[in-house]
Amino acid sequence: MDISFKTELGKFNYRVCAVIIHENKVLVMKDNHANYYYLPGGRVQFNETAEKAVLRELKEEINIDAEIVRPLYFNQNFFHEETLKIDYHEIGVFS
Repeated sequence: MDISFKTELGKFNYRVCAVIIHENKVLVMKDNHANYYYLPGGRVQFNETAEKAVLRELKEEINIDAEIVRPLYFNQNFFHEETLKIDYHEIGVFS
């Protein structure tokens, strides 16, 4: 079960992201329905560490077995997702 839930005010997410740099380029992703780019990753599941979650998401999304060099930063983000018309409160761990 993902650690993500809706309230009357919007949606909460606990998300992990990978910062992948290769030949001085950062890997970003984009969905066809969205007008923005994002780092590969996804939601943390209940009883799952952030480290395990980001490795699982990278395997699911881009089919790679990655290694975490080090955690980079922790972020709290508030935003309105235009396509879904939902306000978000998101906690993110970037590795």
